[in-house]
Order: sequence, then structure tokens, then C-alpha cells
Amino acid sequence: MEVAPGVLRIVLPMPFELKHVNVYLLRDGDGYTLVDTGLKTDESRQELDAAFDRLGVRIDQIRRILITHIHPDHFGLAGELRERSGAELVIHRLEVALMEPRYARAEDLVQDVAHWLAVNGVPEEEAEFLKTASMGARELVTLVEPDSLLEGSERLRLAAGELLAVWTPGHSPGHSCFYWRDRHLLFSGDHLLPKISPNIGLHPQSSADPLGDYLESLRRIGRLAIETVLPAHGEPFTDPAGRIDEISRHHGERKEALLRAAQGAPCSGWELADRLFHGAMERNVFQKRLALQETLAHCQSLAQEGRLSKLVERDSVRWVAA
Repeated sequence: MEVAPGVLRIVLPMPFELKHVNVYLLRDGDGYTLVDTGLKTDESRQELDAAFDRLGVRIDQIRRILITHIHPDHFGLAGELRERSGAELVIHRLEVALMEPRYARAEDLVQDVAHWLAVNGVPEEEAEFLKTASMGARELVTLVEPDSLLEGSERLRLAAGELLAVWTPGHSPGHSCFYWRDRHLLFSGDHLLPKISPNIGLHPQSSADPLGDYLESLRRIGRLAIETVLPAHGEPFTDPAGRIDEISRHHGERKEALLRAAQGAPCSGWELADRLFHGAMERNVFQKRLALQETLAHCQSLAQEGRLSKLVERDSVRWVAA
């Protein structure tokens, strides 16, 4: 449970292909700081409360909640926990801009997604399912206004030192990691994971070049003196520089594969996703949408580099090797 001095890891269940999410409890004098919260499900809530009981932590000892980003497995219980504990809720300001459209006015977002699917070549019968693929996420989150907003580079005081907020966009526009300089620890959220690369997708709520943002964020993390990475999924690990190199090579190889797939006549993002992620495109509707998002992110990165041409018309976006 204790993964570093004063740092407790709590593993919470998820009803997805990815089965667990890690949240971290940091001792802070006579109180605690919590990094991420887990989903708003009965199972996650019960496991978190049971962990607090085992550790002898009262809910009112949670003084601050740091959110890496607003995906449900990281943000879902934030509203409940803030209400129960009175803790200060802290998150990057770019994540706040996504909250209401995603979780309170999702019907409007569905229309934006429907248009996005259409111009990227998704057949109408597929689009009807894909446009609502994330609607269920609303049930896994309690919407809440944060108390403090981050932009990046803030120093957050702890009794035993301080955390540096590191803005790491890519997986989400306002994703933040938290670096404990004195202990050479990085709470990496979904930014840097030991076994998988997070989904980096171009979609109506992403930045304009999410893969470019992500790779630059990896370089930013690589400049820190980190000995141990505490990720949101999987086991803590060392050698972040080696893992950053692996992920960077992976995305480089995927871009080269995409360039090969884009030779010849211009293709839609949907057609390229089918060539690049053929197995995923035969799976569930959520995986199909993630495959399309990731394909488009790689397309946009290649277009930014001048290696892929982006052909935009009123009703379509197509891509072809430059």
C-alpha cells in the first residue's frame, strides 16, 4: 500500500477492459492530499472508503484533492469527496472548460460529434452508434466546480516539501502531472504509463495537434530528475527516460505506417483507421471511436510536418501523402 515514504497507493476497480485505476494518498502533516478519485460507482466508492478505514484516515483529513484530468476514472468521485471532506479541489483550467459540455450538456456535444464523424467518412449507420459512445460517462461523474485552477508550474506546499504542477497536454488538453522534487517522484496520471500509451485523439474537444502536444509534454517530463513514476494504471516503475523513448518510437512508427497507408488516392480518416487499426475496428463501438481519434491525431501531426496533405471541403476531410 505504501509505495514511497508518506505515499499510499489505493487501487480502485473499473468495469472496463482496463480493470483498475490507481489513486494516491499523500501524508501532509495531520491531513492528506489525494491525487485523483476513481469512478462514481458503488464499487469504487466502497473500496475507497474501505481503504480509508484500513489506513485509519478520516474523510475530514482529506484537505486537498488534485485531479490530473477530468476523464471519469480520475474525476468521477471528486464532487462527492469534496462535499464529504470539505477539501480544496484543484485542477487545470483547460479541463474546467470541458466539464459542462461533456457532462452537463452532452446532447449538444453529440451533435458536434455527429458532424465530426460525417466529415471524417464514417458511414451513417456506424455514426449513429459512434456519436453516443461516451454518453454513459455522465453517470460516472458528479459535476463540480473546482476551488483552485492550475496553468502549470505552480508549487503546491506539503508539510514535507512541495509538488510541482506540470502541464502535460495530449491525452487531454489540461492534463497535469505532479512532481515531488525532493523525493524524485512523479504522479503521472495517464500521461506516462508502464505498459500502454494513452489514447491521443483528435476530436471536437481536443487541442488542434494533440499528438504534437503529447510528444512535447513527454520531453518536458524527461527533463525532470525522476526516479519513480506513480502512474494511474499499472505498477509504479523506474527508468522514465527509457519509457519515454519507447513511447516516442511507437508514435514515430505509427506515423510511418500511416504514411504508407495514405499513398495513392486521398482517403478519409475512417478509411485510414481501418487500415491502421483493423483489429480494433472489428471490436466494440467505443474502440472504433478511439481508433478514429488516434488515427486523426497522427494524420494532423504528419500534416503539421508537411508530410501529409489535408484536403478540406464543406462535407469532408481527406488525407493523402504529400
